[in-house]
Amino acid sequence: MSRRTTTLRAALLAATTLALAGLTSGVARAAGTLVWGMPAETDILDPHATGGWSTYQVTYQIFEGLVKEDLTKADVPTPPLVPALATSWEISPDGTVYTFKLRPGVKFHDGTPFDAAAVKFNFERFWDESSPNFYKKAKAFVIAYTKWIKSVEVVDPMTVRVTLKAPNYQWLRIGLQSYGQPLMISPTAVKKYGNGGIALHPIGTGPFRFVERDQGVKTVLERNPDYWGRPAKLDRIIFRPLQDPATRVNALENGEIQMMSTPPWDEIQRLVGEGFKLSTNANVPYINFLHLNFKNDAMKDIRVRKAINMAIDREGIAHDIYHGTGRAEYGMLSPGTDAYDPTFKSYSYDPEGAKKLLAEAGHAHDLKLVFELPQYGTGELVETWIQRDLKKVGIDVQLKKYEWITYMGKWAGGMPASVAFNTIGWGMSTPAWIDIVSRCDSAPPGGVNSGWYCNKEVDKLLDAAILERDPVKMKAIYQKANRLIMDDAAFVPTVDDLQPMLLSPKVKGFVNPPEDWFDLSTVSVE
Repeated sequence: MSRRTTTLRAALLAATTLALAGLTSGVARAAGTLVWGMPAETDILDPHATGGWSTYQVTYQIFEGLVKEDLTKADVPTPPLVPALATSWEISPDGTVYTFKLRPGVKFHDGTPFDAAAVKFNFERFWDESSPNFYKKAKAFVIAYTKWIKSVEVVDPMTVRVTLKAPNYQWLRIGLQSYGQPLMISPTAVKKYGNGGIALHPIGTGPFRFVERDQGVKTVLERNPDYWGRPAKLDRIIFRPLQDPATRVNALENGEIQMMSTPPWDEIQRLVGEGFKLSTNANVPYINFLHLNFKNDAMKDIRVRKAINMAIDREGIAHDIYHGTGRAEYGMLSPGTDAYDPTFKSYSYDPEGAKKLLAEAGHAHDLKLVFELPQYGTGELVETWIQRDLKKVGIDVQLKKYEWITYMGKWAGGMPASVAFNTIGWGMSTPAWIDIVSRCDSAPPGGVNSGWYCNKEVDKLLDAAILERDPVKMKAIYQKANRLIMDDAAFVPTVDDLQPMLLSPKVKGFVNPPEDWFDLSTVSVE
């Protein structure tokens, strides 16, 4: 062999050895592009000033908070809380003071440092009305988290202290949910682009960084090569809004996308038979429900509200529409919360009983109601089923449909008296979620109690629940509040959704956790 050949072989051997060492040492290597077909367009990519889990599925990859839920485990009832941009935190004995030790060496995607000053800037933006950094729109979205805050202090360059007005043992997890999140944005970027402009230049610290967004067509992220933690495996993620269910199915079968959410329920088994992978999770943190409007004349009568609950065949929806990827629900505590009681049942399917109640209320055959709903890529199958069931008991329902982002604004703003009810699929991994949709002081604009429900006894129970450190006692309080809410027939829970996701066999490492969004840093595409 010539000296040149020997040198080349030695170089090849060295390169192979380094590659194997990298693999065995756990060094992540970029692997492919994931194209995700979604049922709706996302809202703006400013985590402080946006709502909805479909948007959080994107912003979760870009931004991080001080604490996060570990979404790399599917077989747990609730995702455990783990360190993120804080390496640790301490809670004072009285439950009001949280001291966060920040992670050193972290940089935002624009290269600027993450430190206590950056944390203070972000808290001022979504909480402190006296600060020049305050953004009014952000506070409206993060209000469930910020309304507890008394003060935020920089202890030293890598330590922050947050003092609450009163104990709230659900506070950390409330900040990790889907209606405005206190995640860390680059202060430099906010100052450069402005509060409105940051949505087009979302700069965080996460495993992926923003590349581009073509509204209604795609949002593109790329792997962050300077990430402080375990590097993401994917080169890129492309989020494609495909509202029409048939279009999403065709895109999956043609290889245009590798993952789709909200698949048409009656197509799932066929697609599985073709080799696509179905992923579900039984501990989903959300339910689908109707929010009844207490400003509507008909809805003020509890007999009408109970009749609507009794007229809807939930089990039929779960069986005939969801085809095994959903369950009937009878309360407002979702399966992904510690307080969930699978045996609880409020109103059974009883159309004859519903007719009797309507007759007693003076609405035997003449009740006409408006039902607002979003166009969300499911063909509105459930909503037309509800319309049909209510027709059977003498209620004539008019469906008023809106594009998803438009609908979210109307829903969050509260229903006018002319609308009888609307619908949403929502929940959180904390049972404190029902505070947001049912408390008296959660009525818009201070919250998203879209139907203006108010029961002071429920509020007292919810106040007691967040003060309770014992999880067993806390669970009992939330269950009692849930029973009172359903005794008032304030909502109509219909079904939950087992988070069905269809994936190409080329997708590896996807985890479907008990949450509404995913950690895509674990995913690769062959």
